[in-house]
Amino acid sequence: MVKRYDSTKINELVYAIYKAYGFSEEQSHQAADMLIYTDLHGIESHGVQRLVMYDNFIQNGKIRVQSAPEIVKETDVSAVVDAHFGLGQLNGIYSMDIAIQKAKEHGIGIVTTRNSGHYGIAGYYANMAAEQGLMGMSSCNSRPAMLPTHATKALVGTNPIAFAMPAKPHTFIFDVATTTVPQGKIEVYRKLEKDLPALWVAKDGETPVYDHNDTEDFDLLRDPDANVGLAPLGGVTEDTGSHKGFGLGVIVEVFTSILSMGNVSNEITPTDLSVGPCQSFVAIDPSIFGDKDAIFEKFSNYLQDIRSLPAVPGKTIYVAGDKEALAYENNIKNGIEIDDRTLEEIEAIAARLNVKYEAFV
Repeated sequence: MVKRYDSTKINELVYAIYKAYGFSEEQSHQAADMLIYTDLHGIESHGVQRLVMYDNFIQNGKIRVQSAPEIVKETDVSAVVDAHFGLGQLNGIYSMDIAIQKAKEHGIGIVTTRNSGHYGIAGYYANMAAEQGLMGMSSCNSRPAMLPTHATKALVGTNPIAFAMPAKPHTFIFDVATTTVPQGKIEVYRKLEKDLPALWVAKDGETPVYDHNDTEDFDLLRDPDANVGLAPLGGVTEDTGSHKGFGLGVIVEVFTSILSMGNVSNEITPTDLSVGPCQSFVAIDPSIFGDKDAIFEKFSNYLQDIRSLPAVPGKTIYVAGDKEALAYENNIKNGIEIDDRTLEEIEAIAARLNVKYEAFV
């Protein structure tokens, strides 16, 4: 069952949990704010649902509480960051802050970060730039999950990419995995005991998996030797465009692991403590192309033209960021949605860390 909970109180609970791990006050606030931001915008797969995964990584040393990111190479417009396996959200905020500062000083900033951790939704970091009046991009690689076109084993990660740009009435934020669906959404459907509605998971390169009860196939997503994986954007055949999602996933790999000389997707495992995902962060000041306000106004008008197109009966035309803005308004007013199983996971983490869970829910 899914219930709604006050986002402010859940934020305070998550903050208390991260403080109990040993993170500083500022770090704990950053981590909590990022996760609650995600749930507030209706992206339950990457919000507090992910706490149990981060908890496992902190316990086994995959995430190292005392680590701090470090710039290891830098120019006026670029930097390479070694995150030293710290919490992914903290690494992401640190890295995008660098990109934003460089963009403000030189028009563009691009940072690529290695030895990081799962950093949540890529759109959060792209939006950091948009909130500063810039265009932002971010991407991340991950352990193998995607089946390359015609392959029977996963090798490429879900490798999300996000873009954000200021617009009216709200920021345009496009944030997608390069697989048909992120792995976190599979986890949500499994918790809710819902069958998969489309070709998200395939066995042996092409056989769809729909049944949530087929737990073996879900678990095989964590086995690098299994003949199962997520379909790229476009499905599993070239006729439907599988090669497009696959190609985008490889491009993300270039901007994350290849440029940073970090670990590529097929080198990353949940248990190997010597490897970690890589990320990229880009900020661009539109002023290097012309009048910033005029550029944003032109973009806003273009988006409105799209929204105003004739729609299929019973449907609404949305552009990226519209649904998230509606979800935010609803969730701020009525509370964020958390399923019972996730709540049980959070309660167990809080109990182990001596955090008084009952005070927050």
